[in-house]
Amino acid sequence: MSSSFAAMAGMGLFAMLMMVVVGILVGALILSVAFRLVVGIMPSYLRALGAVVLTLVAVFVASLVLGMVMHGGGARLLPMIVNFLVGAAVVNYLLLAADGSQIGFGKACVVELVYMVIGFVLALIIGFIVAMVFGAAMFGMH
Repeated sequence: MSSSFAAMAGMGLFAMLMMVVVGILVGALILSVAFRLVVGIMPSYLRALGAVVLTLVAVFVASLVLGMVMHGGGARLLPMIVNFLVGAAVVNYLLLAADGSQIGFGKACVVELVYMVIGFVLALIIGFIVAMVFGAAMFGMH
């Protein structure tokens, strides 16, 4: 009996790992498109992938520090602001202009804003599709 629970837990962990990996890969593609829309050149996919991973690590560390400093649950907007600023700093540092120079923090903020808007709209679309599929399956509609 416990082996079936262990198998289910393992499948759940594998599914979560796959969602994280696919999320990072899609995030790098979205960041490349956002950079192309704002700056005008398409960055290397590997550099965009590195920027997404470095942003995730830096935001995780910043969130840990914020969690230790701010004991109350009152600040809900602060983590999103930190995520935005850290993402813009990483974009400015890793994704370079056509001449090899940094694009500047202001332009990196615009890239990060476009990246977040595209990601939000894509998440809404995917969420709507998943809700429709599971709703149809749950209520027996074909």
